[in-house]
Amino acid sequence: MTLLSVKGVSKRYGPVCALDNVSVDVPIGSRTAVVGPSGSGKTTLLRLIAGFEIPDTGQVTLGGHLLADGPAAVPAHRRGIGIVAQDGALFPHLTVAENIGFGLERKTPHRDKRILALMDMVELARQMRDRRPHQLSGGQQQRVALARALARQPKLMLFDEPFSALDAGLREGIRASVAELLRAEGITSILVTHDQAEALSFADQVAILREGKLLQAGPPRELYMRPCDPGTATFLGDAIILPANVEDGWADCALGRIATPTAYRGVAKIMLRPEQVVVSPLSADWSASQSGEDICSGHITRIEFGGASSAIAVSLLDRHLDYQPEFDISYRIPLLIKTSSVELPPVGSHVQIKVLGQAHVFV
Repeated sequence: MTLLSVKGVSKRYGPVCALDNVSVDVPIGSRTAVVGPSGSGKTTLLRLIAGFEIPDTGQVTLGGHLLADGPAAVPAHRRGIGIVAQDGALFPHLTVAENIGFGLERKTPHRDKRILALMDMVELARQMRDRRPHQLSGGQQQRVALARALARQPKLMLFDEPFSALDAGLREGIRASVAELLRAEGITSILVTHDQAEALSFADQVAILREGKLLQAGPPRELYMRPCDPGTATFLGDAIILPANVEDGWADCALGRIATPTAYRGVAKIMLRPEQVVVSPLSADWSASQSGEDICSGHITRIEFGGASSAIAVSLLDRHLDYQPEFDISYRIPLLIKTSSVELPPVGSHVQIKVLGQAHVFV
């Protein structure tokens, strides 16, 4: 069941088109992440939903109630939507308890108990209730901002890059705890972020914007493994993109013959994610003629150590002599493969390259 529906929304700022006919539905109780490069329209979309901006055309509906129909719109304070900004936007002169209670009426029954319950909900120690924002860490400030937004029991929660200012380790921990809280409480939410990994791990649904247009929306794994174009593929993570001849469910490319899920026939580009490519050592005197297997091989030209994972540049050997069309130079240049840093083969060693699963075909 859909809680929020955005249909055909467009917004211009003078000659600049910030959003162009964007439509997206947000199911009730779900977590949706909106991602895209800078200037793609992510924040504009969030502000239109919140009521801070008014669309030129299109409709925004929440729980069956029309919030905006072109320029005719319900004011932000009457929408029942909570928002957590990047910097938390806490009142510096108020304590933690006063910041959280700002969204509660003074006459709210058991107001103090409600504030303490909200602190418990976002995992803030109760002894922090009398501290002021400057006495809190960045993660604690974001928890206060979340508790304040939850105090009014909003129908929808909006997050505008709320974790971007936090350290990497803290960001992951806060993001995971917020996602668990939203899941446990059944709160519908939208996260705007420029961090692709954050979007994929946080959301049930990911929407990708580029130059004001909605390119693709769907479950994170669907978008990651089956992006709509090569640009989206590389935006969502590392990708190996190769030209190929595709026919009868197979793609012939520089890495050999790889299964595909499509019946398309012809020349196309295919995509593999790095985790689909496995590199294993071969003896120094190995040659393709010694093996009856149809495998791809090469030698390592360089290694870029990167901690948990490393990038290996592999120069492919002329194994697949039946596949070297003029349009494909990928078999002539080193292939960059990201792999675990555990037991890396040395530079100059011969390796076998095996592909797991199917290749995605851009048709």
